[in-house]
Amino acid sequence: MASLAEELAGIDRLLADAMGSSGAVRFAGDGELLDVVQALGRVLRRVEGAVVAVTERIVARDQCERDGRFSTRAGCRDAAEVLRRTLLVDGATARRFVTAAGAVHREVDITSGGLLPGKFPGLAAALAEGFLSLGGFLACTGPLQKAVRIGVADRLAADTVLARFACGLPLDGSGDDTDDTTAAVERAPLPTTDELAALAAHIVARLDPDGAEPSDRAGKRRRHFTIGKLRDGSVPVRGELLPEVAAQLQKLIDSLLNPKTGDEGSGSAVRFRPSDDTGDGERGEDDHEHGGDGDRDGSAAKYSTGSAEYGAEEVSDRADGLEPHKATSPPVESADLRTHAQKRHDAFATALMVAAASGGMPTLGGAAPTLVVSVTAEDFAHRTGRATVEGAGYDVPLGAADNAGCAGGIQRVLFDENGAIVAISTSARLFNATQRRAIVLRDRECLIPGCHIPAEWCEIHHVQEHARGGPTHTSNGAPLCWHHHRTLDEGNWRIRIRNGLPEIRGPGWWDPYARWRSPHLDYQAVDDALDHTRNTARAREPAQEREPTWNTR
Repeated sequence: MASLAEELAGIDRLLADAMGSSGAVRFAGDGELLDVVQALGRVLRRVEGAVVAVTERIVARDQCERDGRFSTRAGCRDAAEVLRRTLLVDGATARRFVTAAGAVHREVDITSGGLLPGKFPGLAAALAEGFLSLGGFLACTGPLQKAVRIGVADRLAADTVLARFACGLPLDGSGDDTDDTTAAVERAPLPTTDELAALAAHIVARLDPDGAEPSDRAGKRRRHFTIGKLRDGSVPVRGELLPEVAAQLQKLIDSLLNPKTGDEGSGSAVRFRPSDDTGDGERGEDDHEHGGDGDRDGSAAKYSTGSAEYGAEEVSDRADGLEPHKATSPPVESADLRTHAQKRHDAFATALMVAAASGGMPTLGGAAPTLVVSVTAEDFAHRTGRATVEGAGYDVPLGAADNAGCAGGIQRVLFDENGAIVAISTSARLFNATQRRAIVLRDRECLIPGCHIPAEWCEIHHVQEHARGGPTHTSNGAPLCWHHHRTLDEGNWRIRIRNGLPEIRGPGWWDPYARWRSPHLDYQAVDDALDHTRNTARAREPAQEREPTWNTR
């Protein structure tokens, strides 16, 4: 009796004979060509199902000590590397097979020794029988696995419906009693992967209408913006944007594509003005170019850290009041752990905010392209639920809404549970043009040491948050770049204003003594100290040992 490997080798030879020794496809006409493609699709799905089944065995045999693992004995690091080297596929494809193998895996009953039902029995059967491709299987199982609030019974019900749809059977189950192997079964056209993904999304929304609260952790990790090299007269751009950044970009694009370009003679070009050129009259408190205020409602109080002006309490186990830092910290040169692509994304976000607040963009709907983030008053008060980016329809965490409220050209609208407007944010909390220029002149650049983003491009942060009585005054404002403004609540850096000047206290790797320090280098003090040191050293030298001073004139 031939082994499985020998039988598969025979199938390989049959396929090679059918395709021709030279690899040329033989077909009589268009009809046969279509039949060939469909047959190859069935073969491909069968092969993908077989690879998933084999991968599941490899992963199962790797659940032991390293020396006894199958992948180790094969000279590979893990199952994905085994697939990369044997199937000659890339890493992403290998990992997709491993993910699918995890979804079809069946545990062993420790009592009877038999196999327990899998997570997705119907979809696993459809994959093994060649009705479902690898992509279609992952499109169905992925959303269900991510929806952690869906129970086992609901997940199995979704699996049954999706499997019927994938196999072309009636969704009501009327064809379940029929032997699927007979030709009498009338199947609907098999759905594409996109159709399966759409149905899976609908089922997940139906089973869990509220959905999980949006999280920005994965989005922050994946965000990037890459500009490629010039190629055939164009430069490719790739990336993933955070939802509020993408929505702001869409607003700018909409304003440029809008047939009504706004001011007479402006056309559709972007016009930039100096910060003190207010165009048609002084913008005053409505001026929020480059980001407006830096108020961080509900998150910045802990950074108002016991200064003489504000006296906010800090809770810490340390005697010096600083929260304990991790024992192992990155060196100073590794303080900014963003990748180059993430830095470009943040720079692009800054450019979008600057452009939106510059006053030079064409109007949209009779006003400047304004990003509106809506949130119910109850959610905003209790810090629960989610916010929505108007127009784009993105669900974003409340933290993203807070950050969006700090950026230029953004208006925050609060709704109650019935949808009635409770309040519209006013411009009274925004630093006006005169205040911004004074803060820019004082601080020059982003307040975080090592960050040299010009203050003109920064957002102005309320050191004591506006919602807790922090004044919109130069004694309560500090410039922070787009990135550091949105990561300030991670607790690595703290800011206070003392005697009208900003001070910072950084993480343990930056300052193990956890002292408040000025973010600005006092060049005059440096010069004075240098002169004092040199003069002291000269005074200690014997007169005869001093080097002569040459007059070079």
